[in-house]
Amino acid sequence: MRKQLIVGISAAIITLSSAGFTLAHADDEERMQKRHEHRIEHRIEHLTKKLSLTTEQQVQLKEQMLSQQDKRKDKQKSRRDIFKQLVQLDPSTNDYQAQLNSLVLQAQDQTKSIILEKAEQKEKLFEILTPEQEKQFIELKSEMDNKKSKHRPDHKDGRHGEKKCR
Repeated sequence: MRKQLIVGISAAIITLSSAGFTLAHADDEERMQKRHEHRIEHRIEHLTKKLSLTTEQQVQLKEQMLSQQDKRKDKQKSRRDIFKQLVQLDPSTNDYQAQLNSLVLQAQDQTKSIILEKAEQKEKLFEILTPEQEKQFIELKSEMDNKKSKHRPDHKDGRHGEKKCR
């Protein structure tokens, strides 16, 4: 009887704790979504101030940024999956090299997709902006890049510049 009681209580505790974890995870996801939307709003306000965007341009820009955010989330998950598979590879198996090559090809496809998507995003942005705003945007982007390199000189040529990763 006592053993059954302990088993029942343990099962209840495990069930409740996993339900709590699920709720906490959903809450984190919602909080992150709100934070991303706030960041997008802030970015649009900044660009509106610097480029004198019209209300229509603001709406178009927000739609574009929100759609980019959804795509980015999927791509990040896909990249994480590839690296999880890489970690799980066993070098002692006969088909290790074939599995590794397959993962490399997947990663290359993703990188290609990201580069093409960024170019497409820039094209869409320039479709929204007027020619004068495009010039202002390029100058603004250049200023931002210069500020970043001043604040973080070790990041000027990418994440680590000329420093070697450990």
